[in-house]
Amino acid sequence: MKNTTKKKKTHTYPSKKTRWAYYMQAIEPTSEALNKAFPEYHPQWVQMSQMRAISPAMFIAFRELLGMNKEQCAAYLRIDVRTLHRWESGRCPISFAAFELLRVIQESVTFKMSHPVWDGWFISMDGVLVSPDLGGNQGLFTPGRLNYIASQGTEASHLRREVNRLEAELNETKEENTQLRQMFVAQGVVDELAAMQNTISELMNRIATARIIQFPAAPIDQPQEIAA
Repeated sequence: MKNTTKKKKTHTYPSKKTRWAYYMQAIEPTSEALNKAFPEYHPQWVQMSQMRAISPAMFIAFRELLGMNKEQCAAYLRIDVRTLHRWESGRCPISFAAFELLRVIQESVTFKMSHPVWDGWFISMDGVLVSPDLGGNQGLFTPGRLNYIASQGTEASHLRREVNRLEAELNETKEENTQLRQMFVAQGVVDELAAMQNTISELMNRIATARIIQFPAAPIDQPQEIAA
């Protein structure tokens, strides 16, 4: 007798550690095809591919986050603009490859550097940040050099604060010195005025105590008798 009992459909799940990684990133491993193709370990890029559901709204959001209009996006994806219109209007299924490409770019480090302030900067194949403004080794920035520059900047900041403090103290000392010099000058004038006052007082005392000499009055001529 033929067994007609239907086999219960079994789900294939990734490993326990991979499931933990999904859980910690708030991602649901819902793709049965991926779970079957990767029955145990899911690389990070596989996990991230299940983070966003393919939809016209999400595709438009990725395109706008990348700062591309429809013509630019179509040119980058090497498709016709009409195809892009059909994707974004929901009239045609969106290509997973195109959707995933925009997602990966939007979440990549190179996209984070795709800003006018980083014009000309790029990360080389050996992981070195390259500046267009400096030549030779001066324009190459490794993590170690960036850390060194940051530490030097912190030390320079401390030194600037110390210089500002010393300059403030020096200005206070200069101000105090100026005030003292003004006081010394003023004290000299006061001393000179005091000496003049003493001299005048002595002169006045000498005049007040001076002996007054009485001069005799001139004799009055006696009238002469007229001879007879």
